[in-house]
Amino acid sequence: MLMASSPAAAPSCVPDAVPSCQPRLVGPVEHLAALRARQADAVSTVAAALAAIDARDSRIRAFVAVDREGALAAAQDIDQRLAAGESCGPLAGVTVGVKDNIDVAGFPTSGGIGHYRDAVAAVDAPVVARLRAAGAIILGKLNMHEGALGATTDNPWFGRCENPLRPGFTPGGSSGGSAAAVAAGFCAAALGTDTLGSVRMPAAYCGVTGFKPGFGAISTEGVMPLAWTLDHVGILAPDVADVALLYGVLAQPAPRWGGIAAPAGDPAVGSALDPERVPLRVGFLSDLSPAGPESCVIDAFVAACDALRGAGVSVVPIDMGRHDWMRTRRDGFLICEIEGATIHAEALAQDPEGFSADFRAMLEFGARQSATRVAGVYRRLAQARARLQGLLEPVDLLLMPTVPQPSFRHGEAVPVNQADFTALANLLGVPALAVPWGQSPDGLPLSMQIVAPPGAEMRVLHLGAMLERLARSGRSRGVARS
Repeated sequence: MLMASSPAAAPSCVPDAVPSCQPRLVGPVEHLAALRARQADAVSTVAAALAAIDARDSRIRAFVAVDREGALAAAQDIDQRLAAGESCGPLAGVTVGVKDNIDVAGFPTSGGIGHYRDAVAAVDAPVVARLRAAGAIILGKLNMHEGALGATTDNPWFGRCENPLRPGFTPGGSSGGSAAAVAAGFCAAALGTDTLGSVRMPAAYCGVTGFKPGFGAISTEGVMPLAWTLDHVGILAPDVADVALLYGVLAQPAPRWGGIAAPAGDPAVGSALDPERVPLRVGFLSDLSPAGPESCVIDAFVAACDALRGAGVSVVPIDMGRHDWMRTRRDGFLICEIEGATIHAEALAQDPEGFSADFRAMLEFGARQSATRVAGVYRRLAQARARLQGLLEPVDLLLMPTVPQPSFRHGEAVPVNQADFTALANLLGVPALAVPWGQSPDGLPLSMQIVAPPGAEMRVLHLGAMLERLARSGRSRGVARS
């Protein structure tokens, strides 16, 4: 057992200040309030974002392409329409960056792969079209780990993306550019994709909020796939209310695993969060040791559970029993290699040099798997899914760390357990949210993850808002922003 039962167990090793290099982040909710109060306009917002990118992104390398002219033109249009008394949508003037495996008309969709760097998209992906229709301003395309198969965003074709909070450290991946752009204050929000944790891991490493709704809740049309079995589109932003607001715009009311998504285009989704709302029962993992988290992560997890108890939440232990974290993560990775090999087979045959040696080796490994082994991995994951679904039945939500460690230096050995906690939600196809929660002894962000049963996106966002409020009251010892 790695849990403590007293609220006094909050870690004393976690410093009380956010990293000094992190700017004050303005998310979509705050931007819209300033716009309504006439304290800001869309043109000045975009101009400030472009100036910040010009000044600092040569070091961070979050963007691979910036739509300077298109963003300024869209901002001018919004300001003119607002001045004329017109409605511009629930995201009017909100700046958004888009991961480079999602189609943005007129820009290449490279997926971080050299072979596709000139593959210009003819039309926006539906998720991008929804954002534009809601008044959001697309700033450009964001760096990512090659092929979305990795978690450092050290990209051989578009440059190594740096964590804005600590030079020389990874922002995570594969949506590393998305998290870095938000954490650096370049954009109010960003789109990413999440196959085994690729939205939530970089959110954790960069100290922002990352949300992966349930499977199919947000359209993946116009998104370069990695593994169609596990791929999700997700949202990164400073706060829980911000990701909830964007989810209200992006959610599609189509059936998918386990339920129906929230009504599409409902701006009330973001504003309806109640951080005082107490869920009935929150389960926590009673033993974290199989995933091998660092001690500061365990301490932060203890503090999160105790803070929820102190807020009146029923927090109950969940025993994972026979669940093999390493096996599940390795099977998920193998599915990425197998399905990725199918997706890129033609391009790989035509232009093998358009893929890095490491990525090419992973795809070739996936292509070599026998039918017996492929069937076996899908069978094991189906069996694991059936076992794990039973774990969520006694509780309303499940709490665990997002990642077993804070960010680490580029060039260091990549922790093999990075995705152990995050892969669970992709396997089940259920909603999961990463919320900043405390810091490591040397000041790097830590993060807690909330996982919900199928169709319970709003439930996970409500608890996320509660955790966020508790963090800002000091219960996490250090994630509150000034």
